[in-house]
Amino acid sequence: MNNQLSNISTQYRKFSKGQYIEHTQFNEFLDFFEDQDRLSKVMLEGVGIVCGLKPDLMYTNKILSSIKLSQGVALTTDGDLLTLQTTSEVSKDLYVSDLKTVNIESKNYTHFKIYDNFKIKYPAFHENNGEGKQVELWELATEEESTTDFQPIGNLPNLADKYLLLYLEDYEKEVKPCRGVDCDNHGIQQIRNLKVLVTTKEGITNILGNDRIQPHPLFIENVLNTEKQERVIVERLILEKGSETKFSSSDLKGLYAAALEKNNYGEFVFEKINKITEILGGQSVNHAIFKNVLQQCFTQSTGFQYAYDVVKDIMDTYSEIVKLLPKSFTNGFPDLDSFPKHIMLGKLTSENQLDSFRHQFYNSPVLDDEKATERVKALMNRFALQVKNFRYSTTFEEGAQIKIIPSQKLNPLSNKAVPFYYTISDEFLKTWNFDKTSNRSSKNNLGYGINFYSPNTSVPDDSLQYNIDKNSFYTIEGHQGMDYQVAFQQIKQIRDRQQLGFDIMSLSLTELVGNKDLSKAYFNEYVEKHPGLEHKRGVERGGTFIMVYENIIGGSRVIADFSLPYICCTPKSEIKLSLPSAVICAKSGRIPFTVFPSNGVVKAVVDDKLNGGVELIKGLYFFNPGVVSKELHGQEITFTVNGKPTDCTIKVTSQPDVKIVVSSVIYPEAGSTATTVNFTVSGQNGQNFADYDYSWDFLDNGGWISLNPDSKGNISYTFYNFTPTRIPTIRVKVGDSGCYQTIAISDWYEVPSVASVVVNNIIFSNNVNCCEASAPSIKLDLKSPQEFPLSESFTLSGTGSGAPNLLYSWEQTAGSTVTLSGFTKPDLLVTNFIIGIYKFKLTVVDADSGAFITKEVQVSVKG
Repeated sequence: MNNQLSNISTQYRKFSKGQYIEHTQFNEFLDFFEDQDRLSKVMLEGVGIVCGLKPDLMYTNKILSSIKLSQGVALTTDGDLLTLQTTSEVSKDLYVSDLKTVNIESKNYTHFKIYDNFKIKYPAFHENNGEGKQVELWELATEEESTTDFQPIGNLPNLADKYLLLYLEDYEKEVKPCRGVDCDNHGIQQIRNLKVLVTTKEGITNILGNDRIQPHPLFIENVLNTEKQERVIVERLILEKGSETKFSSSDLKGLYAAALEKNNYGEFVFEKINKITEILGGQSVNHAIFKNVLQQCFTQSTGFQYAYDVVKDIMDTYSEIVKLLPKSFTNGFPDLDSFPKHIMLGKLTSENQLDSFRHQFYNSPVLDDEKATERVKALMNRFALQVKNFRYSTTFEEGAQIKIIPSQKLNPLSNKAVPFYYTISDEFLKTWNFDKTSNRSSKNNLGYGINFYSPNTSVPDDSLQYNIDKNSFYTIEGHQGMDYQVAFQQIKQIRDRQQLGFDIMSLSLTELVGNKDLSKAYFNEYVEKHPGLEHKRGVERGGTFIMVYENIIGGSRVIADFSLPYICCTPKSEIKLSLPSAVICAKSGRIPFTVFPSNGVVKAVVDDKLNGGVELIKGLYFFNPGVVSKELHGQEITFTVNGKPTDCTIKVTSQPDVKIVVSSVIYPEAGSTATTVNFTVSGQNGQNFADYDYSWDFLDNGGWISLNPDSKGNISYTFYNFTPTRIPTIRVKVGDSGCYQTIAISDWYEVPSVASVVVNNIIFSNNVNCCEASAPSIKLDLKSPQEFPLSESFTLSGTGSGAPNLLYSWEQTAGSTVTLSGFTKPDLLVTNFIIGIYKFKLTVVDADSGAFITKEVQVSVKG
């Protein structure tokens, strides 16, 4: 028997007008479109049972009276669409088939007979790949369809060993020679009879032997029974041995070892995974090697909890797999010889919802929006890599650094951060989260050793710099085996710096005497009060992270960690801390802390290698800026009281040490009154001049302006109508929030030498005294005293006379600081003043002779 899709037509001919058509040409035309139709159904839709076609045994007086088969749809691997049908109209033409209808709900099969497939010899119905004898088969018929060779269905023996099939008899009817009639309109009749057959267990097994599609992991016995790792309840130590017992790390190890030994280190899931691998393909996993690696963890002082974690991980992966198995029937290119003309409907008396002898629907990838089959294969690879890439040793832990990684509290494991006890590789990351891998973003997974956000950074908690609203859990790793105080401080620093919402506790396996540290407790007492301790490899948001440490030779090492889902042991008393100033100079003296409660312990939140400036003197806490490490200068230092963060902060600023010199003076040229002074600013003793702000009083009159040098340290200022007879001392304040350096610059102006003077076209040399006449008499009209109401501004006016070229210079000599505008002009604008008495001095200078006059005016501002 040849299947339709065994050999397909790939082209056809178009017919021309008046063309004589051979039967081969016309059949080629039909075959092409029929093959395309069949291929479209098989490749773009799928094969197997789409819906319905479920048998139901009907009994009368406890005797089987019929087998009721519901209407349904199935598609064979040869592209045949099968549905139940009945004759709706008998053909009146000998060479035209009867018309059928599929508009029925079910058919009741009441009779049966032995079925012989001698006409077709369908390979699936014969032993030895179609070469041997036919398996046992019975054909079913309804009351209307049965003939005399059928017998009642109640006579069908051994129903418990019977399996139901749909079979499409597909063959060409033999052509008989024509007798006296025209054969042109007869053609070769294509017979397509849909049969409902019954076979035995032996027969269905033979039929299934050539089926390369039906075998599926879903039919593995108990494959959907997800195995979960038993919880480790720490309180059992207290309940079983009593609170007076002195516990050690060995006792905690025993709890975890016992939990793993109960399921033999996850052996069940290894067996199931290997069976699934046999069907779907992939890497097999060796449980013995994996178990040996985990047992080695229990020979070390730390890390036994991670052996427990990895078994939980692989069980979570297995749970993800079995959750997808019922949906993972996608077949991208179904084997066309698997069931070309039959469909298995299952065991007649099956009570199982999943029947391995009933074809499922194996859909095309086009219809697999969830990509369930691909997800299962990816998870199978992840399982194998989890087993292969698990790593843990005391040496590895000692070389690790503490990190807090945002993660998820609930499953699936794919959405959680990658644990640090796996060797990270591109291959591993591609199996961790299918959705991210599909989007080519597998490196976006969070986890220890994955610096996705800032690949070039060395910041250990880089992922916490970004939005973590969707992350309900914090994975904390790298601390086991460390000194518990160092681990506590490092975790606390990261928590406080990133403002994470969880508390931290340290539990000692040795009883504590006179303990006043609220963040530390005795293990036995704490577990009695809080029996819900559970190892989570971190802590959920709003919970308490707990480290258990043991005193050993060389220090106190963290040997385990747990968590509680709530904040625990926060002091009930209110915590307050304050300083007199938020900014202080490094050369200033000590300033006192105000601490509440008064016996609270104050600590600076800084690296252990740095000095945060906290000093305890005679029971009182002080902040000493002089001892603060230079690395902390310019940074906000925060503090805790009794281990709890406060909002008290202070910034220590360095004493400025800069040098300012006049690099050049540009004197006025003909027709100009501008004198420009250029300064050069440089840092001394390794300081950077750009770290500070600069305020200048260019006229030495209290009128300060802010002006910072450029990146090269250059700065310029221009004087207008400058008076050479009165050279001001330029004053500069250099500072940064608390520390100031005052610099005075004097003797910076040199009167330019004049080679010759031209007067009325007569040239006088320098050694000729051309001005023997007396100096002019300069007069100044300035009213004093004066009175103004409190307003936004007032104006003082002075008028000089006695020479044609007069220069004016105003300055304030008394009163609170004000703002002066136009202090080189006759009219002075005064702003930013308050009620009070002020004094201002006006100097008028003759630019030619240097003669000058000065007067002072007193001003009263009243409300």
